[in-house]
Order: sequence, then C-alpha cells, then structure tokens
Amino acid sequence: MTRILFITWDGPQTSYLEGLFLPIFRGLAEHGHHFHVMQFTWANTEAVLRTKAICEAAGIPYKSAPIWRKSGSAGSFASAIMGRSHIWNAIRNWDIDTLMPRSLMPALAVLAMGSRRGLKLVFDADGFAVDERVDFGGLSPKSATYRILRAVEAHTARVADQVLVRTPSAIKLLVSRSGADRAKFYVVGNGRDPTPYLRDWPQRTDNEFRLCYAGSLGGKYYIDQMIAVARGLRAHIPNLVFCIFTSDKTNLDVALDRSGVTERHWIQVSRLRPEEMPAALIQCDLALALFQRAFSMQFVSPIKLGEYLLAGLPIIGTAGVGPVEPLIEAGVMFPLNEDLSEVWPWVRDNVICQKIAICERSHALGLIHFSLQASVDSYLAALEQT
Repeated sequence: MTRILFITWDGPQTSYLEGLFLPIFRGLAEHGHHFHVMQFTWANTEAVLRTKAICEAAGIPYKSAPIWRKSGSAGSFASAIMGRSHIWNAIRNWDIDTLMPRSLMPALAVLAMGSRRGLKLVFDADGFAVDERVDFGGLSPKSATYRILRAVEAHTARVADQVLVRTPSAIKLLVSRSGADRAKFYVVGNGRDPTPYLRDWPQRTDNEFRLCYAGSLGGKYYIDQMIAVARGLRAHIPNLVFCIFTSDKTNLDVALDRSGVTERHWIQVSRLRPEEMPAALIQCDLALALFQRAFSMQFVSPIKLGEYLLAGLPIIGTAGVGPVEPLIEAGVMFPLNEDLSEVWPWVRDNVICQKIAICERSHALGLIHFSLQASVDSYLAALEQT
C-alpha cells in the first residue's frame, strides 16, 4: 500500500480536482494507492470548505494552504517555499510515503523541503505550464520568473522517481530539456467515468440542432473561431442553437461584441455543476474544441475531448492539440484550419446524414481512449514501478 500526497496549486474557479482527479484517485485506491490532497489556493473560505467536503465525501483527506498574491510573482514564490512546512505537516499527519506535485509551483515547494528522507517523488509535469504563460499570459521568456520555473521543471524531472505527462511529444521535449532518464516517463490519461453517459436520459422531442461548447473562455480557447463556426453553420441550419456551458460569461459577452453578434436568442449560456454535464452534453448534436495554435498546446490533453466523445458527440477541433489523430482518422473529428467553408459540407455529410453511426463511433472511441479505467491503468503503470 502507498500513501500519496497530491500537491496542487489552484485558483477559485478550478473544478478539475473534483471532475478529473478524484475519480481517478478513487480508482487507484482499489489497487492500494491511497491519495491525500494538499491544495495551495487563493480561493475564499467558502470555496475551500466546499472542496474539502467533496474530497472527504470521496474518502480522500484534504488540506489547504494559502497563496499570497499581493506581491505578484514574489508572493507566489514565497508561498511555495514557505509551503514546505504544510507539506511536512501533511506527511507526518497522514504517514505519507509518496509525493506527487502537480506542475511547477508545487514542485518548487517540494524542492524547498530539502532532503525528502526516503520519500518517493512522482512529478506530474502536466504539460508545460511556464511555456503556456509565455504563449497566453504575457510572460517574457527572458524574465527571471521564466528562467526560475524552467530550472524547477528540469531539476524536478531529474530527481523524480517517475514523471507523468499527457502526450508522447511532452516526453521528448522534457527529456531534452532536463537530461532525465527517458525510462521513468509515463503518459497518463485524462479520463472520465463513462457511467453517467450510459444512463437512460430523457429523449429530446424538439427539432433543434444543438452545437455545444463546454469549459472556460479566453486565453488559449479560440472563442472567436467558435462563434464564427456557429454563425456559419446557422446560415445552413436555421434551427441551430449554440449551447455554451461555462461560468465565464464576461469573456463570452466581450467576444460576442467583438464578433458583431447582436441577435443572441439562439445562444444559450448555462453554468453547470460537474455532475450535470453528462446529461447536458448527451442532448447535443455536435461539439467544439477549438484552441489557439501555440507551442505549449501540443503537450496538453484537453479534458473536454473525453467528455464530448463519451456523450457520443462528433467534434470540430484543432489538430495537434491532444491525442486527436485517432479521432481524425476515424472521422469523428473535423480538424479545422482557417477555411470555414469546409465545415458545413463535413457537418452535412457526416453529422446530419450519418447521425447514429457517427455518434456510436464517437462513444466507442471515448471508451477506448478517454475512459476512467484507461486513465487508472495508465497511472498504475507509473505508480507500480519500483
């Protein structure tokens, strides 16, 4: 049996811990790997207590630690370095034998501990967070913050017992950057529990064509292109309804204004809890997963891909972002470039004319590549190495 401390660094709007990681951790517990969560966060007390209750309801102990943000990067670095005391307390209180920092600031907190006294270290590199900040957050690659975090990334990869990434291309780059042993790198999946997608949900009785998007907006998400696709399809499908499941209505309104969309009765915006998402997606016909093309995006695996496929939804997406090649080859994803004129013929010939067949293929590929069991198995391959 192993007792693992998962160390994460989150803002107040983050729901991936509940939606993605807790089901994986519950699955791993069945194999003797028991997780505990240490969350560095600047969320308010109400949000922290909600996260704590969700974790404990899943049988996973939870502690939070504060992030100081008033001094910018200096406050964040100080929070990580001083946070080592919180980690040591969790190790003692929960008899931890394995540390799993997710991304760079938690990795810095672990490095600040100094000697780990025989504790095993599994580094969840989770893409290239500092490069994503360069691509979308305005961080200069010549800045001290970038250089420090790159050094943290490389050193943690070298000293870790195992390193987790989301794509094979991430292994190649991180091995090159760090000089770490290729043999200790593992690709793990961002899978979902398929059970909610298999329930006998009420059948629709309307004649709407529902295009959907689920998730955050702005930054790496190509909302302007999504709006353009929706408007282009609506010219051919007058009964199209664009269902947007997000809590980020501010960025949406800005994008709609920027795109000149004044008539908005056909756009429906909903903020859903994670447990409500499967039923909402199943009621749709086609999904969008469009991202800005940037260096960092080739190393991520968007969670929404699995959600869409398990719901039986074909996807209009971005090639090269996530493990999408099998989806493109199977004809359930249309890789959109800049030529929007190709979208309608694909939707007409594949999504509308072959609705049942493409939905069945989408769901089957979701089970193969994005199921919870597939993710648990990928983690086990790393955790059970000695």
